[in-house]
Amino acid sequence: MRLEQIEDIEVGNHDSVVEGCELLTEDKAIEAAIEKHGRDLTTSVAYCSFEVSVNREDPEYRFWFDPFLRLLKKNYIGSRR
Repeated sequence: MRLEQIEDIEVGNHDSVVEGCELLTEDKAIEAAIEKHGRDLTTSVAYCSFEVSVNREDPEYRFWFDPFLRLLKKNYIGSRR
């Protein structure tokens, strides 16, 4: 790829997965993820984190990935009882 083409890519410059997600509580963000993807809690939040996973330094990636890890851990621990 030539340098001019690389500069046009604009990694990290994207629309939010859920508009206004930075203003949502974690519970409301999970509800929005379910509305968007129509899956269970963990899967819907995972899809949202995958949508922004191009740039793991992006604050929105952490916004979605952190609750995904908590939900995953909760499901794993809950399944061992």
